[in-house]
Amino acid sequence: MGGRSGSWLGGALAVVLVGLLVAIGLVMSSRDAVDEPLTAAQQDVAAAARAEALAFLTVDHQDMDPLVEAVLAGATGEFAEEYRSQRDTLVSEAERTEAVSTPEVVALGVGDQDDDAATVLVAANSTVTNTGTDARGEVRYYRLRMRLVREGGRWLTSDVEFVR
Repeated sequence: MGGRSGSWLGGALAVVLVGLLVAIGLVMSSRDAVDEPLTAAQQDVAAAARAEALAFLTVDHQDMDPLVEAVLAGATGEFAEEYRSQRDTLVSEAERTEAVSTPEVVALGVGDQDDDAATVLVAANSTVTNTGTDARGEVRYYRLRMRLVREGGRWLTSDVEFVR
């Protein structure tokens, strides 16, 4: 009986070892996939998402009109309509609070994408100053899920959602 339990234990250890090797291989291959450069199609949508995220998060109470126009230039559909309808409120609130927001995109990932639509996740940090902050400002961390659609050969943002 000692031989059988020893061979059973050896077989079980072999199965566990093979399982670990397979798991390590899967982790390594998925890591490599994350590190691969974006395809040309992904680069196009990523560039459009980056530009729109920066435009959307940039605020300067002293000159809001070109900033609002920059957002609208990269927007379409319901997002464009909603942003346009909130324009006066956005501008007056920025002026009232003397707001300035200077963003940077720190990470970006292209999710689902086909020829006409894509989802992009954007991580951006922004230094914000206003009447409620000290002169140095506060860093705010934004995570956005952006939906883009291709219209007239351009990628335009159709939806922006703050995510956690």
